[in-house]
Amino acid sequence: MPAREDAHLFDYAAGTGPAAIRLLAECQAELNPQASTYVRAAETGFGGLLASLHPASMPANALDAVLTRAEEPVLAAPDDDQALDPSTGLPRALSPYIERSASGGLNWSRRLGGVQEIVLDAVSDETAEASLVLLKPGGGIPPHDHGGEELTLVLTGAFHDGHALYRAGDLCSAAPGMRHRPAVQGNVACICLTVSMGEWKPVNPLYGLIDRIVRPLRRLN
Repeated sequence: MPAREDAHLFDYAAGTGPAAIRLLAECQAELNPQASTYVRAAETGFGGLLASLHPASMPANALDAVLTRAEEPVLAAPDDDQALDPSTGLPRALSPYIERSASGGLNWSRRLGGVQEIVLDAVSDETAEASLVLLKPGGGIPPHDHGGEELTLVLTGAFHDGHALYRAGDLCSAAPGMRHRPAVQGNVACICLTVSMGEWKPVNPLYGLIDRIVRPLRRLN
């Protein structure tokens, strides 16, 4: 993998970076054997570094911090046969953060152009916003640019953005100045986990204005 596409996996192995990025890296490791191998190698390297360090004094709240982490949801390992949640078909790492509708299905909100979305507020902050995006066969996202880096991990199906084809487990990294238009390939719905670190900039300014107006309403659904 190019270094640019490895950075988030390296941060994940080190336990650093925004929560949205760490979630994306965990999902990628569950879907992509190459990413899983990279994470394991990085974790082994970090473990070796820690083992070589001299012991340090523990903070007074160290035990409380460990017990708090122990109460967090246990997620499947990358090589687990049950890495996918059978109720959603998506990586188990996502399960604690997805709200269900009254009928038990995923609670999608609609965007313009037939796009559906679930904003993952629990792992989003001012530096990075995570969301699930659903594109039906024949659909796509209007041409757009980015105010910051955008990482898109394909979870199901495939899309082509005018530059390359991305299938399940593949990561599309788009930097500011990279204009593209993701469009579904094939007859399977494409679900992606997208992490945006800047404003989404559609080429059509009217589309962008409408999206900014209705975006707060999508969060209330």
